Amino acid sequence: MSGVGPIQVGIADPNGTATPIFADPGLAPFTALPKRVTLTKDWKQSLPPGWPADPGQTGVHAAGHAYPRAIPSGTVITTFACIANALVAANAATLA
Repeated sequence: MSGVGPIQVGIADPNGTATPIFADPGLAPFTALPKRVTLTKDWKQSLPPGWPADPGQTGVHAAGHAYPRAIPSGTVITTFACIANALVAANAATLA
């Protein structure tokens, strides 16, 4: 994924200030350890082309997931490090 600029991974507070969230693909989602965050704003998550579902959204718990996916504020999620970092930097989440 080197040479690719920031990729939009969703929108924080989609029914309010609607802040697009961009992740740095230089922190490859396929090899970096996932992180847990607590959302402090509602999160409308999208799935960038070519990326797998987040680590917390796989297996039997992933049935019925569709993107974009709405996740309410206060939810603890496990996500790729690059997405967690972007959410925290945008004040849309805290590390859990």
